[in-house]
Amino acid sequence: YLSYTINTGTADDPKPSAQIMRYSYDAEQQQLVDPVVLIEGLPAWNDHNAGRVVFGPDNKIYYSIGEQGANFGRNQRRPNLAQELPTQEEVDAKNWRTYSGKILRLNLDGSIPDDNPVIDGVKSHVYSYGHRNPQGLGFGPDGTLYEAEHGPATDDELNIIQPGGNYGWPRVAGHIDDQAYKYINWSQAPADADLSAEPVPDTVPQFAETEFKEPMVDPIATFWTVENDYPIGQICGYICDPTMAPASVLYYDADEDGITEWDHSLLIPTLKHGTLYVQHLSDDGLTADGPPVAWLSTQNRYRDVIVAPDNRTVFIATDAFGSAAQKFGEGLNTSILHNPGAILMFTYGESGGGLGTVRASATLDEVRNGEAAGGAEWEDAATGKAQDEAALVTKESDIGQVAALGGPKFAETCAVCHGPAGRSENAKVLAGDQKLADPDYVARSILHGFGYMPAFKDRLSDNDIAEIGTFIRNSWGNDFGVLTTEEVQKLR
Repeated sequence: YLSYTINTGTADDPKPSAQIMRYSYDAEQQQLVDPVVLIEGLPAWNDHNAGRVVFGPDNKIYYSIGEQGANFGRNQRRPNLAQELPTQEEVDAKNWRTYSGKILRLNLDGSIPDDNPVIDGVKSHVYSYGHRNPQGLGFGPDGTLYEAEHGPATDDELNIIQPGGNYGWPRVAGHIDDQAYKYINWSQAPADADLSAEPVPDTVPQFAETEFKEPMVDPIATFWTVENDYPIGQICGYICDPTMAPASVLYYDADEDGITEWDHSLLIPTLKHGTLYVQHLSDDGLTADGPPVAWLSTQNRYRDVIVAPDNRTVFIATDAFGSAAQKFGEGLNTSILHNPGAILMFTYGESGGGLGTVRASATLDEVRNGEAAGGAEWEDAATGKAQDEAALVTKESDIGQVAALGGPKFAETCAVCHGPAGRSENAKVLAGDQKLADPDYVARSILHGFGYMPAFKDRLSDNDIAEIGTFIRNSWGNDFGVLTTEEVQKLR
């Protein structure tokens, strides 16, 4: 079963649509034969098509459709239909235009299942709605349907799909919290409106998330929720914005012979970070258990993941082109992919294969519940005793003394990626990096992260970051002076 887009128009006047096909496999010829169209005329465009096809334990097809990038970027003037539902007349006429931004449930022949949810008085293929770009669909062992969805510039989502559920987009990104997102309906802007104006003109309809009053299903995790003053787009464009770009989702059970560190988790390959995030679940599988952990990071765009029958060999498909986080060389983003259009194979060894892990940013729920590690006391590496609260780092502080305090914290927090000597194949080289001369660059990077690097603002105090930053700025040949507590504080 495959889905793909076709153009029923011309190159100058495109009329794209999507369809789901069934093929038979000829084992002797090793070819797909006997194509059958199950459903056609589904919404498609040049962005946010999603297109994930999975089979449920109920022997039904589940299919995701994005909202074609409506109200965004090059499609800024196109109306977003993720909240619009089909009428009975449209269903009878097989007019699927409102299937944009939806997850569908189909019989194996493409027809509407009798037990599909009735939403707003109409039964259709629509199983859930209010989605942006839901590229990940995967079932747990008990039939729970997990979904991974791209957010705008924040709030990639991990959802559990419920029949008839509304997931909020475009009125809500992540939780209803009025943080770093407001729905701006550019499709209803006046014809003479400046689409790039800041602030947005009052003539353009705008809606805070808290104005959305419809029943909505909350995500079980967001990647990541930030506050309104986060410098979205200002660090290195969208690659450095606080999202991971989840491309699929796969439930993993270690069983007896598998990867124990991954047991009872969701594997989420990401496009921006070239990283496989492992999101552990609660015992009942209905909530996220802490933040995700990053594995198998390379300079690529990870599109999909599957695990071999031995439960220890992992295959990851990469995109043939696109932008990703820069992990080798200068800069924070790159279009140079190391394994474009490839299948990568990772084999787990007896001792874990020597694969390093990096703890990702704290979730909003963790921060709300006071569970982020930022309040923990640091222990002296030599004595094992907790340090007293340090004096604030100022311009007059002794560089050597501050760096001595920052060294053990760097070793605990940063060296796993950057290396104890400021050089590593796994992260940006710090030794001799002239960008470290800018204290704002150092403070912002540690506080808010960038690209594949997680944010530490919820795990480290301003003083911790000042000490670590001073250590980095004055080690391995660097000579850039102190990073003060005040400089960190103003960027928090």
